[in-house]
Amino acid sequence: MKRILLLTDFSETARNACRYALEMFQNHKVQFYLLNAYDAEFGGSPYVMQVKEEMAEESLRGLKRELEELHSDYPNARVELASRFGPLVDVLIKENHEDGIDPEFIVFGCRGESALENFLLGSNAYDVIKHVHNPMMAVPKTAQYRSPDKVVFVTDFKTIDQKIATPVLDLVNMFNSELLFVNAIQEEEIDRLSSERRVASFFPGVKLSFHFVDGDDVCRSICDFTEENAAEMVVMVRHNYSFFERLFHPSLTKKMVMHPQFPMVILHAR
Repeated sequence: MKRILLLTDFSETARNACRYALEMFQNHKVQFYLLNAYDAEFGGSPYVMQVKEEMAEESLRGLKRELEELHSDYPNARVELASRFGPLVDVLIKENHEDGIDPEFIVFGCRGESALENFLLGSNAYDVIKHVHNPMMAVPKTAQYRSPDKVVFVTDFKTIDQKIATPVLDLVNMFNSELLFVNAIQEEEIDRLSSERRVASFFPGVKLSFHFVDGDDVCRSICDFTEENAAEMVVMVRHNYSFFERLFHPSLTKKMVMHPQFPMVILHAR
């Protein structure tokens, strides 16, 4: 049974991401975990334990309220509650240890107008992406679920290996999706034919196509391509700092605001 971790701060943005995930996987065997991480600077206060207990109680009350609301729409969803003390990134890293949830997928909401914009804004989501290496999905705050019949995979073709391919193959097989590979940044000449053959070998039986997009505004090119091809989801690999930062440079924020809203799956290279 797949283990999916849903992050919540009890906001409508987080609630929408949870609904999106429950809708997406409602016909599949999934154990969901609804997690809230709470933290505070105590500064040597003599009331540390009392404050922590109050925060823990409030966190658990909030989780129960969220679960009740989610179960009103998805009564058959298997959801366990997880209230954790500490900074979110530290909590998520700890959950990957043997006594933790060890999720196969992490889902969280984005405050921005699009998942891409959320990264451009340098929000907490980027800290999670940077330091936590589980496959994850970022859901824009107003996104409504549509079956991912077409999935855009943004790549330089060099980063794809079996570790990267496995969760994507699992996803596209689950929904019988078509996979559209897009190379948006070409830092050096590559042998397109051999690269495409190598990538295709990781996705047997999947309908594939390969594309190159041009333009100085990489984010706009990705969004335009996704919209023009009526795709429902974008997949990216966080390979290294320079590639990722170049792709999501803060100066592009305003240009992204008016684009359609696409959930993003983020994977991590070795």
